[in-house]
Amino acid sequence: MENNNIQTRGIRGATTVSKNAPEEIISATRELLVRLVEENSIDTSAIAGVFFSATQDLSSAFPAKAARDLGWMNVPLFCSVEIDVPDSLNKCIRIMMLVNTTLSQEEIKHVYLKETYKLRQQ
Repeated sequence: MENNNIQTRGIRGATTVSKNAPEEIISATRELLVRLVEENSIDTSAIAGVFFSATQDLSSAFPAKAARDLGWMNVPLFCSVEIDVPDSLNKCIRIMMLVNTTLSQEEIKHVYLKETYKLRQQ
């Protein structure tokens, strides 16, 4: 069903890194952001905001720096620490991107990279 009205939709994504190193955190986050934009054909001017979370074992860089490095200077960005749930996935970066789009909720493509396929099994 086609939706010609612009709505704000949430697009989820997640990835992992092998170690708590700034270059790994920024690189993995950049890869995830690019994939989210490509998979959903997003015009970056339509991004309303992006929330980033990282597990407590990732503290050497802000994941949001990857968005700034991509030139997203006018997009509101927010980083937080993920809840430390026992037996949860470690070294994980999660993203909630809010986008103004005509895509329906069913058309949104969420992106899970590396070890985060485990998150989709829960």
